[in-house]
Amino acid sequence: MDDSLGGRNAASSAGTVRLLDAEDGEWRQHGPTPRAVRGFGVRDEALRRLPGGAGHAWTDGRLVLKPVGCVPEHAWVCQVYAAWTSQEVRVPEPVAPQGAGEEGWSADGWGAHVFLPGRDVDLVRELGRVRHASDAFHDSVKALPRPEFMDTRDDPWAFGDRLAWDAAQPEGDSDSLEVIEQLRGHLAPVSSPEQVIHGDILPNVLVADGLPPAIIDWPPYFRPAALANAIAVTDAVTFRDAPLSLLDEWATGQDWNQLLVRALLYRLGPTGLFASRNRLMGSLVTHLDRARPIVDAVLSR
Repeated sequence: MDDSLGGRNAASSAGTVRLLDAEDGEWRQHGPTPRAVRGFGVRDEALRRLPGGAGHAWTDGRLVLKPVGCVPEHAWVCQVYAAWTSQEVRVPEPVAPQGAGEEGWSADGWGAHVFLPGRDVDLVRELGRVRHASDAFHDSVKALPRPEFMDTRDDPWAFGDRLAWDAAQPEGDSDSLEVIEQLRGHLAPVSSPEQVIHGDILPNVLVADGLPPAIIDWPPYFRPAALANAIAVTDAVTFRDAPLSLLDEWATGQDWNQLLVRALLYRLGPTGLFASRNRLMGSLVTHLDRARPIVDAVLSR
């Protein structure tokens, strides 16, 4: 899962992957900088850390501030949100800082949006609500063109995406490479049309009485729409102990099995990368052991 280990700035080459260093970690843990606080007009004395998101999100009760990993990506997402018209699904209302200049939607490495009412979906009891929200969201963004920043984004999950779809070479220790190569051996062409999708939909759905579902924390990719649900399903089974029957219950289209294979590669790619550099932490420590039975189940379908 996304433990926010990607770097603070995007590199110019898609062939490199940047991990957080000690300076990045310290910067994020200390919270919004004075310049960001001033730029967004946040009440400094009311700032508190929000749970989840590796502890990097902060709120004063009115706005939510988060570190920006890739400035072009953040600006693109904010522009999409600012023009949002769908009544079927809510998204955060982005806030532009005062005097942002060329930075546009960020200030000193931080972005902000208006606090969005809602509670987290109960995983795995309310997985049906995740699927409903995902389908509504992806229907709303299906006409968006592919963003240019995807060509140069350098975070570990962009690497996982390229491993699953663009023949990027895996990195890992012997155990992770064994499973990754097992999956790569089952790759086959996919014919489903591509569109902008949400690459981490499962933990990022909010629900509230009387309101449409809300989608937050959007890492965009340009892949078949059903991949978003394939990632949600494999994440639920791998990390949330959901039943393997979900692989069948959420099945859609002739490419479903292939999307499951690529969803697993998308997640295991970063885990192998971190393992090769002795940087495993959080849910990634047990990821490989958890994933093995799901890999076997998917490849035996």
